[in-house]
Amino acid sequence: MDDQEATGGAGEAGNAAPTGESLRPEAGLEMVQNREFISENVSISGRHFIRCSFNFCNLIYSGGPVGLVECGGVNNRLVEVGPMQEALKGLAGDVIREKMIRYWKDVRTGLHLEIPAGF
Repeated sequence: MDDQEATGGAGEAGNAAPTGESLRPEAGLEMVQNREFISENVSISGRHFIRCSFNFCNLIYSGGPVGLVECGGVNNRLVEVGPMQEALKGLAGDVIREKMIRYWKDVRTGLHLEIPAGF
């Protein structure tokens, strides 16, 4: 993607005619329907968007499934973060896993939650 611009909105998938399979969201994805996002930071990971418009947005992608059905817009940027950014840098799966567990431990410690045995 040149200059990380997603000028067709949330990607080419938004322009394609939806099929029966693309309309069926993957289990566990948050459903977002009929929303217009203007000049926002939008986390797209783990979400299924239907008939949404993205204009002048940063589409934040950390990896994992995303559903886009009948979506569009202009002047957006896909911003890869976290595990996706690490994978694009070519880090091995074990390195990414270790970082994610370290961050998870930091969050649990910050929230004064016990870290389960074995971690």
